[in-house]
Amino acid sequence: MNCAACGSTNLIEGSILDNSGSENKYFKPKDVSAFKAAFGYGVREITALGCVHCGNLQCIVNFIDEDKRNHQNFDGRQPDLLERIESE
Repeated sequence: MNCAACGSTNLIEGSILDNSGSENKYFKPKDVSAFKAAFGYGVREITALGCVHCGNLQCIVNFIDEDKRNHQNFDGRQPDLLERIESE
């Protein structure tokens, strides 16, 4: 994997810590309620990579196959507003 900012391959994998000291950080999609997220439903782990060359920090969300199937239908060109109205 290359750094998104400078293209270097000198990346170190690590964790993002908060004040509570927990190493596990999670991505909560906007459509998942805080109640569900508190029980671990719908949240995904995050992997952090730091670039030794430029100091850029990039994060990767570890999506599961079900997430990919549910959201990949939005890839590609999106229809404009008139096309959406005409299709209904």
